Amino acid sequence: MRLVVAVLRPSQLEAVRQALAAVHVTRLTICDAQGYHASPGYHASPGYHGQRGESGIVQESVMEIAVNDDFLERTVDTIRKAMLLGDELSTDAAPNGSPRPSGRLFVLPIHDAVQLYRDVRGPEAI
Repeated sequence: MRLVVAVLRPSQLEAVRQALAAVHVTRLTICDAQGYHASPGYHASPGYHGQRGESGIVQESVMEIAVNDDFLERTVDTIRKAMLLGDELSTDAAPNGSPRPSGRLFVLPIHDAVQLYRDVRGPEAI
């Protein structure tokens, strides 16, 4: 069992959710978050990271998905592809004109899962 955590721009959220639904990954948690980015010279789209040289708190979304091992690769690949596609469509380009990648993706182990309403533990609870 794994916990997949995706940190992405709010504008990417719906596209990633729809891509996951297409591969039958539908149980997930979505949270609004604030990130802190302190990177002089970094330039991102206005309304997301701010302007060149600025750092500070930015609005982000966090998507958490608990998956069994047989769903891990399809979940990670789907999120990664949807996030990269969103970056290709973004107006936030690097100086060479290519899209600037955004977001982060983490995969963490889950030692146990408990489904309270059915008193089920382990992979079946996912």
